[in-house]
Amino acid sequence: MENPYLWLGFGIALTWVGAELLVRGSSRLALALGVRPLVVGLTVVALGTSSPEAVVSFLAARREAGGIALGNVLGSNIANIGLILGILALLHPLPVRWKTIRLDVMLLLFSTALACALAYFGRAFSRLDGVILLLFFVLYIAYYIRTGHEPAVVELDLEAEARVKPSAAKAALLSLVGLGLLLVGAREFLGAATQIAKIFEIPPAVVGGTILAVGTSLPELAASVVAVVRGQYDLAVGNIVGSNVVNLAFVLGGVAVVSGPPIGVDAEAAKLFFPAMLGFTLFLFLLLRIGTKLNRLEGGILLGGYLAFAIRVYLS
Repeated sequence: MENPYLWLGFGIALTWVGAELLVRGSSRLALALGVRPLVVGLTVVALGTSSPEAVVSFLAARREAGGIALGNVLGSNIANIGLILGILALLHPLPVRWKTIRLDVMLLLFSTALACALAYFGRAFSRLDGVILLLFFVLYIAYYIRTGHEPAVVELDLEAEARVKPSAAKAALLSLVGLGLLLVGAREFLGAATQIAKIFEIPPAVVGGTILAVGTSLPELAASVVAVVRGQYDLAVGNIVGSNVVNLAFVLGGVAVVSGPPIGVDAEAAKLFFPAMLGFTLFLFLLLRIGTKLNRLEGGILLGGYLAFAIRVYLS
């Protein structure tokens, strides 16, 4: 790989486009097969927005780079709150109705606390830990489907898509193209980031928690920007909250199950990444609980906190 920076950008672009096509294609396929829009939103769309994190983390785990996989999940959740919500709130204050997203935020707080407890209890994520996280994810999805409550992770007009009666063949083709682009992009992205890390002697957890995390969080940024432009402010915040729950419960849980040996929680992750993720999540909970909007000042604090975190990571 002669120019890893060029391949890094190429990988990010392919990953982003692949994730978008995969979400749209698989959503239309499910609708064409008669699946309810609510169920599609809770499963296909929710998983699709986290597909870059999932694919990059699974590839890293299969290459026995568990530190990169763990750092990618933790770093993505930190970037989603600090970087993305910070930028969005700076661009436009985000009115938020606590009653609308209360359950989603509480579940995010619980899943974050659960992941931190598992990390500090065993200093590694074993298959058992992965099963626990995946079980929480199944219960999370089952609860929403049973109650009919629609979390704010659905950024597609699925009801309208269902009325159009999309072609199953075209939807399947779109899904396959998206999955192919996503896999190729994630592979090039991971390879370029790993090579850059070796050049600058950057620890694996730092690579996953910064370079890969920001790159795999771009779909969430795009979806949230679209929601803000449309005036769907609850959706912009809820998209981030839902994505973070999926990252912890499905992506981290799945990676722990398939990785083989337990994913070790190194000193960098234990003293910096986990506390930062928990701190950002708690701060977001307080902001949403006591206020009626995320204003520009709070956006600046979130963004400043993320920049301070990134600087701290590279100085450590």
